[in-house]
Amino acid sequence: MDVIWISHRGLHQRHVENSLHTFEAAAEAGFHTLETDLRTTRDGLIVLHHDPALIRTASSDAIIEEMDSDRCMSHRLNDGQPLLTFDDFARTFTEQRWVLDIKPESAERTLGALRNWADQQQKGDWLCRQARFLLWHPDHTRRLRELFPAAITMAPQNECRRAGLSLLMGLRPLAAIRNGRTYSLPPVFHGLPLLRRSLVDAYHHLGGRVLAFLPEGQEQQRQALRSGVDEVLSNTPPLG
Repeated sequence: MDVIWISHRGLHQRHVENSLHTFEAAAEAGFHTLETDLRTTRDGLIVLHHDPALIRTASSDAIIEEMDSDRCMSHRLNDGQPLLTFDDFARTFTEQRWVLDIKPESAERTLGALRNWADQQQKGDWLCRQARFLLWHPDHTRRLRELFPAAITMAPQNECRRAGLSLLMGLRPLAAIRNGRTYSLPPVFHGLPLLRRSLVDAYHHLGGRVLAFLPEGQEQQRQALRSGVDEVLSNTPPLG
């Protein structure tokens, strides 16, 4: 089966991450899936942005969750683009699948706004097929299940760490791998290379899927492919 290449916040070498132009570049480069971060203004507008504040991307200390939608959208990113809303993203990038990182500061609000969007567009089932979700708190995962019972979630950071450390120590029962669930694996942990066939096979033996988490450079990408991972999250274009 082909490896799934996931663009991490779009290709942002020339444009600001999580913007229209970065995702256009990622789509043009051939990425199968786009990963992005969702936050919601105080009046319910979902925007794509990693950090709570705009200081890194728009040279403003304004915090998304504290602004209304008009004030939020009055800002311009450092390359002149407006912030990208989820509605515009969803209309534009239907040919790619998505990974939606629901940021915890406004997770309840974001999930409610997603449900409202899905109801208005009559796309609840479609969204669950189109996207996978990453959440950071068990309460938010439960809320997702209430609003979107068919939603697929990625393993959160604590599950990924537990699985990786347990398998490294040979303690397979403690890994708690769930069948069909995707677990992130970084290229290196404290100097120890992790993208090895034997370790990836251990995940597969227990029914898990493995995502190579941000391999740096083509050599680490090649090693990820040699190790047999199922997915690659990348800041750079897929290997040809």
